[in-house]
This record gives sequence, C-alpha cells and structure tokens, in this order.
Amino acid sequence: MKHFEWSSRSASSAKTIAKEVFLPLAGILGITALLVAILYACIEFGKGLTPVIPVHVDDGETVDPNPLRFAFMLIGFALSFVLAAISEHKGRQGRTYPAFWWGYAGGTLLWQSVGECAWHFSIRNEDYLMCFPHIEGASSIFMVLVVTIFLIYCYERKAFGWGVWVFVLSFVGNWFGHFIQIGSYPIVSSLMEERAWFQLTGAVIGSLTCLAAILLGVFSARDTKARLCTSLMLYFGLGIIVTGVAGL
Repeated sequence: MKHFEWSSRSASSAKTIAKEVFLPLAGILGITALLVAILYACIEFGKGLTPVIPVHVDDGETVDPNPLRFAFMLIGFALSFVLAAISEHKGRQGRTYPAFWWGYAGGTLLWQSVGECAWHFSIRNEDYLMCFPHIEGASSIFMVLVVTIFLIYCYERKAFGWGVWVFVLSFVGNWFGHFIQIGSYPIVSSLMEERAWFQLTGAVIGSLTCLAAILLGVFSARDTKARLCTSLMLYFGLGIIVTGVAGL
C-alpha cells in the first residue's frame, strides 16, 4: 500500500494548499460539530433518567452514567469500526476524499466512545471488576508510549491502508491532544494551577502544531493524502488552542 508522501524539495501551489489543506478543515469541523451535537444531545436528554450505575467520584470528577450516554458509547464504538471498514474500502478503490471523511468520522466516534464516555461507567468496588480509566490522564503515559512506538512501526512496515490510517490518526490525534494538557499537568502541579497550565500548553503547543501543519502542507507534502494529513494536524492544533486557552 502506497504511503502518503513527504519531501523537502518543492513547495505546493497556493491553489493546491487551499484545496487540500484549508478547505478540508471546514469539512472536519462540520463532522466534529455534528458528532459533538449528537453526544451532547444524548447527555442532555439523558439527565433525570435512572443512572446505569450509582453516581460516584472517579479521579476527582463526578461521573454521569446516564443511560443515553451509555447507549451512545455502545453504538458509537461499534459504528466506528463499521465506518473504518467503509473508509478502507473507499481507499482501496482509490477514492481518497471519501475514505478520508469516513475514516475521520469513525476515529472521532471511537474517541468519543472510549475517551469521553467509557470512564463514566466504571464500577467502583473492592475488586474493580469493571474499571475504565481516563486514557487522557497521566496514568496512561505508558499506553501513549506503546501506541506511539507501534504506529511508527506500522508506518515503516506499511501495515495500514489509507482509510485505516485516517481512522487511527483521527482517534490518536484526539487522544494525544487531550493527553498533552491533562496527562502532563501532574508534572507541574506544584508550580502552577491547572487552568494556567492548560492555557500555556494550549497557546504554545497548539500554535506550534498549527505552524508545523502549515509548513508541512506547503513545503513537505507531495500528494493529496499527505496534505489531508496536515489538514487533520491543523485541526488538532486548533483544538488544543481552543480547549486550552478558552478552557473548554
């Protein structure tokens, strides 16, 4: 399977950059807004319903185990892999853009299910029969390292097709974007407040990510797939800025 290609030899045209880096960003934002709206509708309409498990405090936060969030988690988790399969099928047909949109939607759904819903349904008891950790928290540092090394290996071995890569990068980008702020805070917790750290990482790391995405898109990306990846990277950089500086 052919990789998306990178080079440092020539710059892409302004028209190509606009079409394949900045324009797809609008589509990414649209898909994200739709999926976030569906999740928050489930959360809102689920308020007042009988919780799936007793409400308790998990890692300093009160869980919200409402049944509609639970339904979203289960359906979203299963659907995410269906979308990944569709994305891979489109990619094998050479349909780069459809594969990108399906893969991004699938990866984002997987993040919402695993990263934003699952930890609300950890059962607190002496045996920890079912415990879903905050994967964006500091306790997941080794998981982050293992996944990073694994993805580098898979890239070098050309293990994934285009559709699966978009799916994986969409999930990992959401995850690592949260981890950069939340997971790193315990290291500096004795030096500054959490809010200040989020603002600092949001402004610095988010801006650097956006700058790197633009530079890669202009000077390094050699094909449409690589430029779409930089569009995805630009979105994650903007997400880090917004969640950090705006405190969302």
